[in-house]
Amino acid sequence: VFKNIFQSIPPINSQLHFGSRLVIKEEYLYASIGERGKGMIAQDPTQHPGSIIRIFKNGLIPKINPHFINKTNWLPEIYQIGLRNPQGLELSPLDNQIYTTNHGAMGGDFFGKVFFGGNYGWKKLGWGGKNYIGTEIGPQWKKGYNKAIYYWTPSIGISSLIIYKGKEFPEWNGSAIIGSLKYKTLYKVNFISNKKNPEVSKIIKNSLGRIRDLEVHPMNGKIYAVNRKFLWLIEKANNH
Repeated sequence: VFKNIFQSIPPINSQLHFGSRLVIKEEYLYASIGERGKGMIAQDPTQHPGSIIRIFKNGLIPKINPHFINKTNWLPEIYQIGLRNPQGLELSPLDNQIYTTNHGAMGGDFFGKVFFGGNYGWKKLGWGGKNYIGTEIGPQWKKGYNKAIYYWTPSIGISSLIIYKGKEFPEWNGSAIIGSLKYKTLYKVNFISNKKNPEVSKIIKNSLGRIRDLEVHPMNGKIYAVNRKFLWLIEKANNH
């Protein structure tokens, strides 16, 4: 039985910037929506592209969304705006907050928290990156916009993420594990112990292909990484 509980508007014929990750938190469903290559549409809260939305799992709209509180000009489903291509969306088992990874342009990939009624600034802000023709986009950050936890310039081709909690790698608990399309690498961002200066390291370099998705086994804590061809198992015994 199929039921359409949400549809992004307007429909856009584009092969770019889908976003398209889902998180279920309690009775709510969150979804990330790319701006489909349309740039400043991400600053228009009367349209869905470039946003993160929140609805109930049955498709109804929570009356505590920003539209009903302090953003009356926003579409009622929208929770956050100002994103380019949010390819990761994850509920942290440590603090019950939702985090996102956002694919920038030529530079400016970032990892950050999802904010109620927030705005990450695309395309007024460039997050440290430039357009692909080399022209400037805007500053990395300025007052009035949400600030990410960590930025990558040049771009790593950021993709999905997990906030790790598990038995296999207990020393990683609380860290973000983030995939890279460009460098085919897994990054670990330890941001809990030092939020002002997160520690970033590479876990596995240039061997997993263009990583599309990451998941943690809920019982044993082993990590699964998916590219277009393979499902990889990452465990402490052999680290590959």
